[in-house]
Amino acid sequence: MARALRRVCILVATVALLALTLPAVAELAVPPLTGRVVDRAGLLAGNGPGAVEQAIRVLEQATGGQLAVLTVPSLDGDALESFSMRVAEKWKIGRKGQDNGALLVVVRDSHDIRLEIGYGWEGKINDARAGDIIRGMQPFFRGDRFSDGLVYAVRQVQTFVTGKAPDGTGPAPPQTSSGSTSAWPMFFFVAWIVFIIVAGNLRSHTIGRRGSSGGFSGFGGFGGGGFSGGGGFSGGGGSFGGGGASGKW
Repeated sequence: MARALRRVCILVATVALLALTLPAVAELAVPPLTGRVVDRAGLLAGNGPGAVEQAIRVLEQATGGQLAVLTVPSLDGDALESFSMRVAEKWKIGRKGQDNGALLVVVRDSHDIRLEIGYGWEGKINDARAGDIIRGMQPFFRGDRFSDGLVYAVRQVQTFVTGKAPDGTGPAPPQTSSGSTSAWPMFFFVAWIVFIIVAGNLRSHTIGRRGSSGGFSGFGGFGGGGFSGGGGFSGGGGSFGGGGASGKW
């Protein structure tokens, strides 16, 4: 009996030890903060990083707060919310005492997006609004327009914080499937006009053959016009409490 009890104790101790060590093994290392945009996944090509950084600079001037973007290839088994909070706690985006910061984490392989909101902005960007921002990013990301999607998100954060949209025009949203079907009413309208003109010419031709020597001359007056349709960036000491939202694209 004593031997069996001893074996049970050893088994329980082993399981407890594994439970303590597994999370440490699964944790993804937080990369260093090297700029407003840290593109570890290589999602931003050409002038993409510059466009996103410029949008962040505009947000900083308008709000006095901070925003940073991190893209990673994968989470390597880590949990998205746990990883993003560790990044937020280490990078300390936002001003100390004001906690006016936001962090966007994008995971390339799993298509995850996480928007962390600092304590100071949680009143203006609640979880529902953070979710709206992520949903607005999805069409851009699905079209591989990652920099446009990030610029959109930065501008939305600024809009919610300041209560007004940033000056200038943001990236145009991708065309949805409903946009491709909107041409059908115009198609039927044009077809109906063509039918009326053809029918009218046929009728004139028939009358001409009966009462005059004039012949059929095609489409009459219907011509060819037709219809046309960095560096040097560091966190300011801001704090985060888990407010924000997660999603996929």
